[in-house]
Amino acid sequence: MLTLPYTKCQDKLYPLDPRDISFNNNIDTRIRILIDNLYKRVDFSKLVDYFRLKLDPFAAGEFWGKMLRSASVIYQYTRDESLKAVIDASVADMLSVQAEDGEISTTPRQAQPNGTHGSDLWERKYVLLGLWAYYEATMSEDALRAMVKLTDYTARQVGAPPKTPITETGWAFYGIESSSILEPIMKLYRLTGREEYLRLGRHIVEETGACKRQNIFEAIRQGTAPKDIGSNGNPRESIAKAYEMMSCFEGLLEYYRATGEARWLEIASEFVAKVIEREITLLGSGGADKPYNLGPGVGEQWNDTAFEQTNPDIGCMMETCVTITYMKLCHQLLRLNGDSRLADQIEISMYNTLFGAEKPTGDYFEYFPRFNGVRSSKVNFTANIGDFPLSCCTANGPAGIGLIPMTAVMRTERGIAVNFFEAARVSCELDGLPVNIEIVSGYPALGQLIVKVNPTAPKYFDVLIRVPAWSADTSIAVNGAEQSNVRAGEYYGISREWTAGDEICVTLDMRCEIIPAPHGSNRKGDAFCALRYGPIVLSRDKRLDPMYASPVTIVRGEDGCAVCESVVTDIPDARVALRVKTTDGYITVINYSAAGSSWDESSEFCTWMPTGGDN
Repeated sequence: MLTLPYTKCQDKLYPLDPRDISFNNNIDTRIRILIDNLYKRVDFSKLVDYFRLKLDPFAAGEFWGKMLRSASVIYQYTRDESLKAVIDASVADMLSVQAEDGEISTTPRQAQPNGTHGSDLWERKYVLLGLWAYYEATMSEDALRAMVKLTDYTARQVGAPPKTPITETGWAFYGIESSSILEPIMKLYRLTGREEYLRLGRHIVEETGACKRQNIFEAIRQGTAPKDIGSNGNPRESIAKAYEMMSCFEGLLEYYRATGEARWLEIASEFVAKVIEREITLLGSGGADKPYNLGPGVGEQWNDTAFEQTNPDIGCMMETCVTITYMKLCHQLLRLNGDSRLADQIEISMYNTLFGAEKPTGDYFEYFPRFNGVRSSKVNFTANIGDFPLSCCTANGPAGIGLIPMTAVMRTERGIAVNFFEAARVSCELDGLPVNIEIVSGYPALGQLIVKVNPTAPKYFDVLIRVPAWSADTSIAVNGAEQSNVRAGEYYGISREWTAGDEICVTLDMRCEIIPAPHGSNRKGDAFCALRYGPIVLSRDKRLDPMYASPVTIVRGEDGCAVCESVVTDIPDARVALRVKTTDGYITVINYSAAGSSWDESSEFCTWMPTGGDN
C-alpha cells in the first residue's frame, strides 16, 4: 500500500491491494467486460487532443482523467497487460503535452485559471486524479513528477489575492466545482509535504469555504439541509449540485488527513448523515430536477430526494456521477471512522443504481436511472470520441465498479473486515504471515455464507463481519459455536487464534420488506410501495408480467413482510427472483439491476408499484 508520510491521522479500515481479491461471479464479469468494450474502444489519444490542441470545449477535459482513473483501478484488480498497455501509452501521450512550467489545460493561457467556460480547474482535478490512480497502480515516477509540476503551476495561479481566489472560478456553482480540486491536492500534499499545497487547501477550506455564496462546510455545521446550501431564494439560480458538492467533502476528508483537525471529520460526517437522511433514495443515489432546486445541472441538484422520490413531477434523477461520488464519499468515511453502516450504503448503491446503470455490454452507463419505465440513453453531457459517444457518466461509472474490490474485504489494525458477501477469495499478509480467506455463498439470492479462514500458521487476529442494518436477526457461528450479542448495523468482531480450516457461518435475515412511499410535497406520490430483499430492490418486468404497472396490494405475513418464495426466470442477470403473494394472486419480481435489461420497451419495468392506497 502506498505510504503517505505527511498524514496526521490514521484510517481504521484500509483497502487491500485490489490484486489480493478475486471474485468468481457476476462482479468479476462486470469488471472485465469494461476492458474490451470500453477502454479498448475509446481512443484515448482523442481525449488527450483536448489538451494537445487547446480545443477549449466546456468540461470535456474531464473525460481523460475519469477514464484513466477507473482504468487504473480496474488494472490493479485484473492485472490485464493489454489494459496496462492502453493506460501506459495514454499517460505517456499526456505527459508529452505538458508544458515545461507544468501546465496541462485545454484552455488558452489568457483564460486561465478559470477557462473560457469556467471548467479549467475542474478538468485539472480529473487530470490529477487520473494520474494519481495510475501512480498507485504503477508507481510511475514520471506520473508523480507530472502531478507535482501541474499542482505547482496551479498553486502559482490560485489562492488569496493577488492570485485568483478559487471562488472566482467555475461555471455555475460559485466555486464549488473548482474547489473540488482539493481532493487530489491534499493527496499530493500527504505524499510530498509541499507547504504550498497545504496553503492552497487552507485557502479552499478555511478562507473561502469552497463557495462564493456560502461557506459550504460551515453551512452543514449550522444545520443547513444539503438542498439549501448556497441558496439565494430563487430556485432557478440554486447551486446545490449534488456531485460537485460531494466532491468537495471528499476533499475535506483528505484535508482532515493532512491536518489532523477533528472538526473537519465531524463536519464531513454531519454532511453524509444529512445526505443519507434527506437525499438518498431506495436505490442508493440522489438528486433530481424538482421540486425545490431548478438551477443549472438539470436532474443533478439536491431536492430532498429521499422524500420526493415518488413525486410524479420529477422528470430525471439519480445521475450516475452522483451515485459514484456518493459511494466514494461513503468509502472515504468508512475508512476513517469504521462505521459499518457506511458499507451498507455502498452495497445498496452498488447492487441497485450502479449495476442497474451499467449496460450488459459494459460500454455505457445510464445517465439518469429511473424507478419505473425503460432504461434510456438520454444524457445531459456527452462528447463524440471518434465514433464512440462518451458521456460523463460512462466515463465515471466504472470508478464505482473499481471501488468494489477495495471495499469487499478490508484490513484493520488487528486483522480484516468482511464487508461484502459475494463469493470471493482473498490472499493477504497479516504481520508478514500469508492468510487466505474464502467466502462461499450464493448471495444475494441466499443469505447463508461461510467465511473460511486459512492462515498458513496459527495466528491471533480479528475478523470483523459486517452485520447489515437491514438484517434484524443475524446469526454467526464459529466452527459451529453460536456467537452472542450480534447486533444489526455494527461489525461483529471475532478475536481468536485462527488455524487453517476455521469457518465462520453467517445467516442473514433476508426478508422481503414492503417499503411504503415517502410522503413528499406531492400527494400524487403517496400511493406506492416497493419491495426490498436484503439490499436488493425488486422490480416487476414486462417480460415476466404484462400487467407490470397495475396496482397491487401485497399480502403481509405475520412478520409484516411480503409472503414470497424463490422462483427461476430466464431473464439475464436475474440473480434474485421472487413470487410474491397479492390479494389478486401472485406477481413475480426480480432484482432492479436486471429489470429493463433489454434497454427497450420490451422490458419496461416498475419499482415503485401503485397500490391504490392499500399498502
